[in-house]
Amino acid sequence: MANSKPKADAKEVQDSKPVADSKPEADSKPVADSKPEAASKPKTAAKAKSKDAGKAPAVQLRVDRIDRDDGKIQLTVTVPAQKINELLEDAANALALQNHLDLTDVEADDQLSFIIETVGEAQYKAFASYYAMSAMTPHAITQKNLETIMDPDFNAIREIVPGRDFSFLATLTPKPHFLLSSYGPVTIKLSEITVSEEEIDNQILILAEQNAELAIDAEGQIADNSEMSFTIKTSIQETGEEVPRLSAESLRYQTSQGFMPAEFDAQIMGMKTGESRTFDYELPWGGNPDGSISEYRTVTSTVEILQIDKRVIPTINNAWIAEHLPEATDIDGLREMIKAEGLNYKAVEQENMKAFLAASALAERLEGKLPDELYEFTRREMMANLNNQIRQQGMTFEQYLQSMGMDQQQFNLSYMMNVHETLRQGFALDAMARHLKLSVSQQDMEDVARLKAPNNTSQFLQQLEASGQMYLLREAALRTKATRMLVETAIFEAPEAAETETA
Repeated sequence: MANSKPKADAKEVQDSKPVADSKPEADSKPVADSKPEAASKPKTAAKAKSKDAGKAPAVQLRVDRIDRDDGKIQLTVTVPAQKINELLEDAANALALQNHLDLTDVEADDQLSFIIETVGEAQYKAFASYYAMSAMTPHAITQKNLETIMDPDFNAIREIVPGRDFSFLATLTPKPHFLLSSYGPVTIKLSEITVSEEEIDNQILILAEQNAELAIDAEGQIADNSEMSFTIKTSIQETGEEVPRLSAESLRYQTSQGFMPAEFDAQIMGMKTGESRTFDYELPWGGNPDGSISEYRTVTSTVEILQIDKRVIPTINNAWIAEHLPEATDIDGLREMIKAEGLNYKAVEQENMKAFLAASALAERLEGKLPDELYEFTRREMMANLNNQIRQQGMTFEQYLQSMGMDQQQFNLSYMMNVHETLRQGFALDAMARHLKLSVSQQDMEDVARLKAPNNTSQFLQQLEASGQMYLLREAALRTKATRMLVETAIFEAPEAAETETA
């Protein structure tokens, strides 16, 4: 979950894998703090054996089920000996990847010994055991046609050994089934689509800012977001050694963009063209694998301002339009063009929102209370996904909050509501699907897979099949079908009409 403000939307409900689902993949946390990553080959292992990752393994498990008094489901799973060697090989490669082991110069026959020697035999055995249990549990769930939530708990019955059957216990939490107070059509409030004169004015301002040009600001001085060019010479304070990447005869730069430490920007604030300053500051010098800074060095920079630029925003008038947007003809034509585009954009946006609004209205009919442990599990998973997306964008969490215009308290409240709404919508759609006895076809699942992985749908389907997790896609497709039915049968009203009827 996201690149945007933490708010549940139609796409999360209709297209994405429900966050409430069980996710017993090979990236669950194992014992001994060894977190198995995806079952893939280490990128550095040039000589490691490779297999077709999309090819589903032939898995025939022996699975015995016991329904416990506490509501949990306990599976006794036995993996046949012929599958064990493959699992151990995959576990070793995943462990090598996780520990950043370079296997390039290690002979294929020696790689396992090298990995065990490097990480330790106890660590390897714990990792391999958990890897096998987490990889095989989805296949056991599929074989027993179960609906589960949250991560399972594992316990090995005996040590995993090459060439011998391996048995373990998987304790699962069954997905709760909720009822709805009504299964009739939902009522959705939809406002009339309009574009105000103020919105048109704002779009014209944005158009002007997008077409701003840089000009020399001979009398200006450096401030926030100033653009400039300067000469810079930087050296390490302790040794006097030059820092080539921060030494140049002419360098373009803009303040307040995070390209340099804030301390650097603070030192050059107020400088004018031709002015020179020498100052010290802390420079990030080394990074950890997780992206955090491992070391700082004190450096000295001498900066001379060559040129300060200013952004000149054009006036959007008939003359500018004739030169840059002749299809609009004049300012009135431009306003009509912006209005038409705005109406079309809002119509598409409203159409996309219908799925979320329908599921949200249905969720109001959900009877019963969500289990606290499910809410907490979902909150952690969604937060982990969000943090991962933030890191991929090269941002800190604080920068993310700033970009969203939120403080920590506002985020916490919005996030809590998002988790709660996401869960309720998912379970409400499940209840409607059961009531209508909906089923999904292979085509339905492929359609959802295409939405989730438009650029590699075939590979995505193969990976789900190989990992035994097609049941997750089947549930997402079922919820998608229920949502579509809700929208098709919904009663659409203007907000005023709906409020009058309620009163």
